[in-house]
Amino acid sequence: MSQSAAIGELPEQAAAVLPKLVIFDCDGVLVQSEEITLSVLIALLNVYVPDTARLDIPYYIEHFRGRKVVECLREAEQLLGIQLHAQFEQDFRQHALHALTQHLKATDGIIEVLQSLAVPYCVASSAPRNKIEHCLRLTGLLPYFDGRIFSCYELGRWKPDPLVFLTACQAYNVDVCDALVIEDSVAGIQAAVAANIKVLGFGPVERHAKLAEAGALPFADMRELLTLIH
Repeated sequence: MSQSAAIGELPEQAAAVLPKLVIFDCDGVLVQSEEITLSVLIALLNVYVPDTARLDIPYYIEHFRGRKVVECLREAEQLLGIQLHAQFEQDFRQHALHALTQHLKATDGIIEVLQSLAVPYCVASSAPRNKIEHCLRLTGLLPYFDGRIFSCYELGRWKPDPLVFLTACQAYNVDVCDALVIEDSVAGIQAAVAANIKVLGFGPVERHAKLAEAGALPFADMRELLTLIH
């Protein structure tokens, strides 16, 4: 079956059989953190180079979205021809946590969705557990996900590797064909596809072509999720 055919059939499949588990990504899905943290990262990287060589913030927010921080830093070093100091990642995380504390918000409509979901759900993220919990606590979402958090850092493998999604399914004793992933990044969608889990791609309309190309059915308003599931 072609990718486009699979995407086109997803709503019909979802309507026919409710998923037994909904797996949310955190950054960019439950909370709107990607633009905040990646803007901080790119600004810190741009300190190392002259204005004419600086990374374009909108482009690299999309390019780094959903990926492991260390991987992004190694790529940035190659792109910029620099060597970052040993404490750079730690400094970045401190700056990012401060920015999140000041500006982070829950995704519009997510609480309504969580309160209405009639099936089990959890969060599976490439971020460290302490960051996931910090973001959820800041936005009032932690009570919904207490005991339902899966972090790639605890598995040692990051999206697009599918292990974090497979681990969530195993923990809930749910077959991959009965799960549904909600993602906003290409890497996360690729991980769901690799796990043979149906995936919806959340993001603004201008990102929908990229999300669909990766293998997801795109949607722009979190409240649409209840309709797509049912």
